[in-house]
Amino acid sequence: MKPFLNKLTPYFLPLLIMLFVLSRLGNLNLPFYWDEAWSYATAVFDMNENKLAILPGDANPNLTRGHPLLFYFLSAVWMKLFGTSLTAVHLFPLILSCITLVAVYIISKDLFSKESATIAVLLLALQSIFLAQSTLLLPEIMLALFTLLSFYFYFMNKWLWFSIFSIMLVMTKETGMVLIAALFLDKMILEKWFNKKNGRSWPLLIRELAVLCIPVIAFATFMMMQKLHFGWFLYPEHMGMTILDPIVILKKLNSFFFRLLMQHGKFALLVLALTGVIVLIRKKEVSGKQAHLLVFSCLFILLYMLFSAVNFFTTRYLLSVLPFFFICGAWIISEMFSGRRYSRNIIVVSLALLFAWHTFYGFRSEADVSLAYKNTVLLHKEVVHYAEEMQWQQTPLFTSFLMLYNLTDPNLGYLVNTHRPFSRTYNSPENDYEVYLYYSTEPDPGYSQMKSDSCCVLQKRFESRGAWAEFYVKSKQICNKPE
Repeated sequence: MKPFLNKLTPYFLPLLIMLFVLSRLGNLNLPFYWDEAWSYATAVFDMNENKLAILPGDANPNLTRGHPLLFYFLSAVWMKLFGTSLTAVHLFPLILSCITLVAVYIISKDLFSKESATIAVLLLALQSIFLAQSTLLLPEIMLALFTLLSFYFYFMNKWLWFSIFSIMLVMTKETGMVLIAALFLDKMILEKWFNKKNGRSWPLLIRELAVLCIPVIAFATFMMMQKLHFGWFLYPEHMGMTILDPIVILKKLNSFFFRLLMQHGKFALLVLALTGVIVLIRKKEVSGKQAHLLVFSCLFILLYMLFSAVNFFTTRYLLSVLPFFFICGAWIISEMFSGRRYSRNIIVVSLALLFAWHTFYGFRSEADVSLAYKNTVLLHKEVVHYAEEMQWQQTPLFTSFLMLYNLTDPNLGYLVNTHRPFSRTYNSPENDYEVYLYYSTEPDPGYSQMKSDSCCVLQKRFESRGAWAEFYVKSKQICNKPE
């Protein structure tokens, strides 16, 4: 068995990538969903149809929401090259996801060990958040990839490559600046602490700090251009979401910690990693370089948590820090069970089975970080088809924000007749409408009142594995009936 496994090892990563891609093929043709539909896909289609843009002023800020434009630009270029079909567009994030898995493997192997690389990439590939996001037109996978590559080339002292990928990082999303801040702290504090005997000379330190300033200058330039064109540095609506209440910040920190380190079986890996750190320290088997990487990873995760606690946060934002948790945890496990391959393999297989169970069976949600989102998308598509069959395109129809775009934007993939989108669809509850559409993804405060409204009757209910949608139609006979 051992010789067979040794022969199989070189094929592990290609085989994993192949299985990963096969598991995602069924999602490529799904309509756009959640934030993917609004605003990212909408903004990318707008850029594809009008003008490719990488600088402020050339793109619609109400669609791009003031974010740096690299993700939109590359996605629009992909559309121009390979078409605008759902499958073609969703291939772009899937390819980025595969590259991210390869990057995790190479970085783990080069900075830690080959055994830890195998464990890290396996466990990351089984995470529901990574699998779900791998075929969605959202920037978080690209952001995670550029975060990893910037981190890697920094610690490998490959400054040209660091400059390239760190600029791409901060031009993908503002949160890329969190890694740059962590690297500055590393250069000024951690590196001195872990390299007391071989400290860098002042001229070399200054040169390296100057290189670290390159992505800062790129990001600041983008913000200044945005200010000149639109009168603001960051999108005003996003600035209004900033949180300063200490109690709320603590609650968000707790939520971030739980989702990153404890949810969906990750608590088992956390306990193993903490136990392993204690064991390795007592055995004095942690080198200065490895300790440096572990401490930096903890610093980056902490800074990212603090940044997210004072800003708008959604679970998919974890993708930038999740690989660091698995890379470090995988190395600790491989070192703790060094020389005991059978025990290590049992632990890894157990973790893989635990994560797989949570991903494919245990975690059922309509959010875009669960594989169950596919069920909701298919239900929404069925709902839109029913509305088309009822020929309500010109009928005043009330619904919530996301479904409004599903009914009116032909690019999103829900409409059968893309030449006849719904033209009288609203999400303002103040007026009277002939048709009302409610659904589980976006709970509406007027839903309970509608159920008790004698003028409206439930015409059709759709339900599938917890997701549901209901059409209420105003009955003129009942409402106009004399008392």
